[in-house]
Amino acid sequence: MTPLVFSPAHMAAIAPFAFLVVAAIAILLQEAFDPAHEAPERTLWLSLLALVATAGLGIACVSEGNLAFGGTWAWDRVALYGSMVCLLAGGLSLALVVDHMPVIGVRAREVYPLVLFAVAGMMVMCAARDLLVLFLGLEIMSVPAYVLAGLHRSDDASAEASLKYFVLGALASAFLLYGIALIWGATGATSYAGVAAGLGAAPRLMALAGLGLLLVGFGFKIGLVPFHFWAPDVYQGAPTSITALMTVGVKAAAVLGLARLLLEGLAPLAIGWGMVLWWTSVLTMTLANVVALAQTNVKRMLAYSSLAHAGYLVAALAAGTPRAGGAALFYLLTYALMTIGAFGVLVAVAGEGEPRDGAADFAGLAERRPMLAGAMTIFLFSLMGIPPLAGFAGKLYLIEAIVVAGDVGLATILILNSVVAGFYYLRVILDMFTRDPVGEAPVIDARPYVAGCLFVAMVATIFLGVFPDMALDAAREAFTALRQVAPA
Repeated sequence: MTPLVFSPAHMAAIAPFAFLVVAAIAILLQEAFDPAHEAPERTLWLSLLALVATAGLGIACVSEGNLAFGGTWAWDRVALYGSMVCLLAGGLSLALVVDHMPVIGVRAREVYPLVLFAVAGMMVMCAARDLLVLFLGLEIMSVPAYVLAGLHRSDDASAEASLKYFVLGALASAFLLYGIALIWGATGATSYAGVAAGLGAAPRLMALAGLGLLLVGFGFKIGLVPFHFWAPDVYQGAPTSITALMTVGVKAAAVLGLARLLLEGLAPLAIGWGMVLWWTSVLTMTLANVVALAQTNVKRMLAYSSLAHAGYLVAALAAGTPRAGGAALFYLLTYALMTIGAFGVLVAVAGEGEPRDGAADFAGLAERRPMLAGAMTIFLFSLMGIPPLAGFAGKLYLIEAIVVAGDVGLATILILNSVVAGFYYLRVILDMFTRDPVGEAPVIDARPYVAGCLFVAMVATIFLGVFPDMALDAAREAFTALRQVAPA
C-alpha cells in the first residue's frame, strides 16, 4: 500500500478543491443563520467570490508534476482547463439562479452551496487519476445535481425530473462501480498507471467487460445513445437556470473524466474503446439532431442540441490523438458559453409561473426585446457554427483534428449533422424576427443578473470566434501533456 504523506506539494495539488468545499460549507452555514434569507444577492456574491478565488488558487497551484496521494490525483493543465470550464459554468448559472428562482416561486436557500458542491465534484473528476477517486468525484457532483433538478417542488415536471435523474443516475453509478470492480479484479490496481501496467497480463475477457461497464456508466452521465433517454425529460423539467449547469458543467466534467481514464488508464484497450466511441458518437449526434427537428418547445430542442454536441465531443475522443483531444477541450469552452447563453435567454423570457419556452413565445421577440433576440441569434448562430463566432472556431478545429487523425468519414458525418442542426436553430431565429406574437405579447421584466450573464457569454462567444488562438493553444498543450504525466 502506498503511504499517504501530506507534503506541501500534495496540499497544493488539492488546495483548489479543498478551498471550494470549505467555502461551500461556510456559505451553507451563513444561510442557516439567516432564516429570513433577506439578502440573496449577498449570498450570490459570496458564491461568485468563492468561484473566482478557486480559479485563482488553481492557476497558482498548477504543475505537471503536482501529483498527490500516490499519483491518484493530478492538478495539471488538463485538470485546470476542465475545472475552469466548470467554474465558469457554475458562476454563470448562479447569475441566472438569483433572478430566476423568485420568478418561478422558489425560495431554496440551499441552491448556492449545492452548486458549489457540484462544481467541486466536477473538479475532482477533472483531476482524478484513480478509479475510486473518479467515482468519488462523480458522486460529489451527482448528489447535489439530483437535488437541484427538483428544487421547484410545486412543479410536477421538476419532481419527475429529479426522480428520473436520481434513479437513472444511481443506475449509472452502479454500472460504473461494477466496471471498476472488474478492472481492479483484472489488473489488481485502481490507479490509472497501475491499470495501464497491469492490462498486459490481465484476463482479457474480464478487462473488456470492465471497460464495457465503464463506458455504459459514462454513457448515462454524458447522455450518449442508447443511454440518452432520460436527458430530454430531465433537462426540460428542471429549472432552466439549473438545466444550464447540468448541460454544461456535468457534461464537461464527465467528458474530461472519461478522456483521462481512457488515455491514461485504458490506452492498451484503445482498439476496443475507439470503435465503440466512433459508433456511439455517430448515433448520438445523428439521432439527437433528427429528433430535435420535430421539437416545438425551445427548451427541449436545446436539450437535444446538447446531446448532439456530446456526440461531437466524443467524436474527438474516438479520433484518439492529442490534437483531437485539444480541439475537444477548446470546444468544451465554446460549448459552455453558447449553451449557457441560450438557456439564459429562456430565463430572461420566462414570466411569473410561465416558462414561456414554446416556439410561440419567441414569436415577435425582436420587436418586443431586440437585445434579447440579438443575443439569442448570436448564441444560435454559434451553435450552428457560423463565422466569426466561437462555435465556428470550435467545430473547425474539431473537424480539422479528426481529418488529420485520418478519419474523413467521421468528419463528414459531423459536418452533415451540423447542417441538419441548422434547420431547427434557424426556425427559432425566424420566429423571433418574422412571426407576429400570438395574442397579446406578455411583458418581459428586466433582470439585471441575467443581463450580466448574457453579456459575458455573448462577448466571450464573439471574442473566442475572432481570437481563438490563446485558448486553443492552452487546450492543445494541456492535452498533449496528458499522457506525459508519470506516477508519483
